[in-house]
Amino acid sequence: MTDHINIDNPVIAFTDNTSSSTEPTITSIKHLPTQGMSRATQLLPFLPFGSSTLWAWSRNGLFPAPVKLSPTMTAWRNSDVIDWLNNPASAISSEV
Repeated sequence: MTDHINIDNPVIAFTDNTSSSTEPTITSIKHLPTQGMSRATQLLPFLPFGSSTLWAWSRNGLFPAPVKLSPTMTAWRNSDVIDWLNNPASAISSEV
C-alpha cells in the first residue's frame, strides 16, 4: 500500500485578510505604559541590550536606578525608562 499526497488539500490553510474576516489581526503593538513600574523581564523587550547590561548600567548610573519594592522584587519607573529611551545621554546621574 502506498501513501498518496493530495496536493489539492494543503496541510496549512491560508486565509485572506479581507475586511470580512472575523479573526483579529496579529499585529498588536506592545508599548511601555507611561505610568507605573516594570520589572526587568517586562523592560527588556524595549531595550537595546540584555539583562546583565541593564543591571550593570543601573548600578553605575548609565540607566535609571531601580526601586527595591521588597527583598526579592525590583522595578523601574516607566517614566524614567521612557525618558532614557528618548534621550539616553541625559540619564547619566550624579547620584552614583
